[in-house]
Amino acid sequence: MTGTYTAQAANVDVKIIAFNDFHGQLESPGALRVNAATATPTIAVGGIDWMAGHIARLKAQNPNTVVVSAGDLIGATPLVSALFHDEPTIETMNRAGLEFNAVGNHEFDEGKDELQRMQTGGCHPTDPNSCKGAEVGTPVPFEGAKFKFLAANVEETATGKTIFAPYAIKSFGKVRVAFIGMTLKETPTIVTPSGVAGLTFKDEAATVNALIPKLRARGVNSIVVLL
Repeated sequence: MTGTYTAQAANVDVKIIAFNDFHGQLESPGALRVNAATATPTIAVGGIDWMAGHIARLKAQNPNTVVVSAGDLIGATPLVSALFHDEPTIETMNRAGLEFNAVGNHEFDEGKDELQRMQTGGCHPTDPNSCKGAEVGTPVPFEGAKFKFLAANVEETATGKTIFAPYAIKSFGKVRVAFIGMTLKETPTIVTPSGVAGLTFKDEAATVNALIPKLRARGVNSIVVLL
């Protein structure tokens, strides 16, 4: 979905292109838009190629645009992504222009270490169905996400440190906008225990409220929460 919000400090219109629950749907399911008046199909939709083109069209309409995801890019994915540990989804999102992703509950399906590999890159430690970029024209070893994973309320229990950056700041002219990424605190109740072992999921509202003074001190004019 898209929305246009005005940052009060300098009257800058910012377009936010946001989506969630992509779940590695790289290929179009073959669904068609149907003209209601004539009941005739017009164009196939869905899949990363259609989505990337749609994002490009929207970005062309406003130079002050940001592309964000509110989670579940990966996990519960079809074979075309899952067989390769969701590396194809990360690679295509790099090319579609995604900038920030708040990690969702399904990002934890294979555990913290595998999720961090999605960000930093490198090959899977045991599965040969990894780092297949040479077959499709992407870097080898797996390049990792060129966009930032955000997880303000997910901490390592032992250290109290967040597993990813809690927020990112993007400037649109003189206006600074902060994007806080979070995961539902109930994630441990809906993900296998091994996927969230050693992690603590903090309250979402308390996490945001604690960050606001820090962001204001950094000159942030507007705050967007991705959840």
